[in-house]
Amino acid sequence: MIVERPSQLQNGMALLVCLVLMLIITIIASEAMQSATLQERMAGNAKETNLAFQAAEAALRDAELVLDGNTVGPFDGSNGMYESCAGGSQSRSGCSSPDWKDYHSEGWQAMNNFNENAAKQPEFIIQRMAADQVHNEVLDADMAIPGVGYYRIIARGFGASDRSMVVLSTTYRREE
Repeated sequence: MIVERPSQLQNGMALLVCLVLMLIITIIASEAMQSATLQERMAGNAKETNLAFQAAEAALRDAELVLDGNTVGPFDGSNGMYESCAGGSQSRSGCSSPDWKDYHSEGWQAMNNFNENAAKQPEFIIQRMAADQVHNEVLDADMAIPGVGYYRIIARGFGASDRSMVVLSTTYRREE
């Protein structure tokens, strides 16, 4: 009579089961690491965007303080002051405002000492806007509305790296 022993029946099944379990645990651990890395990147991006947004808001406030002053101008393209030319005409000086999408564009008025952690200090430009119509009368593009001035402020803020930039724009009304 032949007696079979249980150890002879296993033939490495325990090893195979352990290897499959180790593979499953490795896959779960790898997915957990990828998830943690993604969450860390998202948190860093949120921090960068928040810093850039705060910088852009500070630049907007700084530009509003400039417009709150007694005299405003000249709108000749210096110190971030530009004319908003009708019909896209760029012939007069002060009409060609910088491209807000281009990180390296020049002609912006920079703030001083906003945040030493920022890659670049926040900047703004102010454009004097011309009116289209007042009381159903067509006005010349150079003619301002009597007693009221309208201005477009475009502000850019930057995060700690040069890859993050927030652009804010507002319209400002000033009694003149």
